[in-house]
Amino acid sequence: MSDVSSPLGEAWERWADRCAELTDAEWSTPTRCRPWDVHALAAHVAPDPAVIGQLGAAGLDVDAAVTDAADLLRGFNQPDGVANTMAGAVAAFAVAAAQSTPRSQVIERFRQCSALVRDGSSSLDVVVPHPIVGSTTIAVLADVAMMEATVHYLDLIAAVGGPPLPSAVLAHTRALLVRIPEPAALIEVLAGRADPAGVLPVLR
Repeated sequence: MSDVSSPLGEAWERWADRCAELTDAEWSTPTRCRPWDVHALAAHVAPDPAVIGQLGAAGLDVDAAVTDAADLLRGFNQPDGVANTMAGAVAAFAVAAAQSTPRSQVIERFRQCSALVRDGSSSLDVVVPHPIVGSTTIAVLADVAMMEATVHYLDLIAAVGGPPLPSAVLAHTRALLVRIPEPAALIEVLAGRADPAGVLPVLR
């Protein structure tokens, strides 16, 4: 991978570093993503090395159904999109994952996957299966992973504090999020011409 790979690797490494410093009390601290505590939040974000490691080998010889992470997230966050219809299941799964995944394993997953995306062995253009839209590219998956790592790291430091993410990570996520709403509507909000409630938030 290139482009998004380096900042994504940095984001996951920052997660690993911060989690490695957490006290027992901090792991159990509630977050603003109720009902998650810090352990459930981290378990939700932590990538699976087995999945990341085999992405390149899972390539399909087809055109991707979705080639833009903003398009994917826009669809997911419609009222009938999976971000809303599956929210309860996702929340419950993270709680269960925290109960079954030791803290040390959560940290190691971040470190292993950081190394995997930084090694440059998989092309971002590879088309891979996707359970919701059928197929997409590794680039789209990496962009979504970056967004998740960024937004939830902000949830983490809101709960227990910590150093900020690198500026490249924040900039990459910002560039993705501003492409989700309709451009003119977002411009009017940012210019103070329209009510932000009509456009924001762009994610559930």
